[in-house]
Amino acid sequence: MNPILKLFLFYTVSFGFLYLEPIEIVGGLTFGIIWKLILMLFLFFPVIFRVIREKHIELFVFFAIVFSFKILISYSSLEYFSHTITLFTKEMMFPLLYLFFIQKIEHKGTLVFLVKHYSIMIILSFVPYMLGVLQPLSLGYDLAEFGRAGEYGLIGPFIKPHSGAITLAFAMIVITTHIKRENTIYENLFYLALLLFGFYASMLTYVRTGLTMYIIVLLYLYLRTINIKKIILMLLSSAVLFGVGLYIYEHNQIIQMRFQDKNKYNSSGGSGSGRVVFWENAIDNWWTDPAPSVLYIGLGFDYAAQKMYKDVGLYIFAHNRYIQVLQQEGIIGFSLFFTYLFLIYRFIKRHKGSTYYVTTVAIFMGLLIEYMFQGGFFFPMVLFLASYLAILKKDEINIYGDTNDK
Repeated sequence: MNPILKLFLFYTVSFGFLYLEPIEIVGGLTFGIIWKLILMLFLFFPVIFRVIREKHIELFVFFAIVFSFKILISYSSLEYFSHTITLFTKEMMFPLLYLFFIQKIEHKGTLVFLVKHYSIMIILSFVPYMLGVLQPLSLGYDLAEFGRAGEYGLIGPFIKPHSGAITLAFAMIVITTHIKRENTIYENLFYLALLLFGFYASMLTYVRTGLTMYIIVLLYLYLRTINIKKIILMLLSSAVLFGVGLYIYEHNQIIQMRFQDKNKYNSSGGSGSGRVVFWENAIDNWWTDPAPSVLYIGLGFDYAAQKMYKDVGLYIFAHNRYIQVLQQEGIIGFSLFFTYLFLIYRFIKRHKGSTYYVTTVAIFMGLLIEYMFQGGFFFPMVLFLASYLAILKKDEINIYGDTNDK
């Protein structure tokens, strides 16, 4: 197929799916949920069957699958079974995508192409919304608390403002790692222009988590090795980002209030939008629950959210994935969750010789930061992590031949 046509089809189809995701199809289920459920059903049986037949699986994949099945057993699971199945399906996406990439995609270059151009598409997808060519199908961050009733932050084609900002941050991380000396000057200038636009769009979402993720990961990418060229590049790019950010900050009162944690009800400021209160209550309503089994199997999502509503007046999760897992899945789920995260870390560290090691570390670091300050499920970050872990594995197979990690 002609490379230009191939790119055109990729961008058109991927943006089309992204644009249609907020549309409700039936019974409160959006197009985004339905196509992912269909994808997982399509992947589940052939992928798992091959794993059973070959009797081989990476340890982190095994524990990720076990943790997914643990979600089916909680204090909420029987009463809210359909929602529990949805949560289980979402959690299974990561190990199934990894196994699919390993089993069905022969060349790592295909995965690199997928992730790079998907990242570019995500950043560029905000352009028509900023220009007013397209109207979002969902509502962005509600600005009523900042005195702008009926106005909303930038959301692009995404379902929720946090999913837009966090996905944008992951796309920017990927593009940042594609800026290399081997590229032509035009390629690097294109990537830099994408990052500047992505940074600008991220600020206009009024969601701080995405910017926090990107800035911390950017510091890692700059500081992991130090030399004169890198110091100069760091100073120049930091000056540009700081200048753009400062200009937007000074000319946008809502951003000032948002970053100072102020609104029309609270002029004194604060930090974290009440996250510490959410964390404390999430731990407390898990620890003090009268049912002894809750300590071990957790409250599940629905009972946990109901308790949070009683405590803080909001039907929410903990806004911290680590605490959320402890609250919803208990000690058993918490242990499984940390085990598979540790095994991912160990898997990545074994592949320091790979060209894609740094990018994989950056994506994994972004995931851990997102878990710390937000939590929740976002399909693109699962796609990015599964892709780069599969790329590392394919590098290992290419260098050392077929290897086992049972």
